[in-house]
Amino acid sequence: MSALGLFLEFPAAAIVAVAWVFALTSIRSLPARIPTHFGLNGAADASGPATSLWLLPSVITATFVLLSAVQLMPPRYMNLPVKITEHNRECVYALAGTMLTALKVCTLLLLLTAEWGSIDAATRGSLNPLFFPSIAVLVILNIGLMSYFTRKMRAV
Repeated sequence: MSALGLFLEFPAAAIVAVAWVFALTSIRSLPARIPTHFGLNGAADASGPATSLWLLPSVITATFVLLSAVQLMPPRYMNLPVKITEHNRECVYALAGTMLTALKVCTLLLLLTAEWGSIDAATRGSLNPLFFPSIAVLVILNIGLMSYFTRKMRAV
């Protein structure tokens, strides 16, 4: 794994910790029933017990573990967007490792944003106006990261 990939592991682990701390510190102040699903207009269309909030840090942790396990897979088993040759093998595999770590951080940020949105909506009564733009930016960032690393792999 590259130095950048190793560096990005720290924010990924920090996001997991922040998710649990955020849930732990927020759950006491939430009402007994909280919104659990929202329509595109931002209005809650389902609710559940406040304890359902624990699902979000659990999903974030599971995603971290799953994506970390994928990173342990030998690169030769990965479906990469370029033909692997003797000439490009090491560079493409290094780029793939860094890409996976960057996508892990971005995906975990996306899930943490969902947790923030859920907790904020439970206290405010509706989704924050910044929720959907935040999600959109993170989805675009994920797509941008994949495009960037694909171009770098093809340039090798």
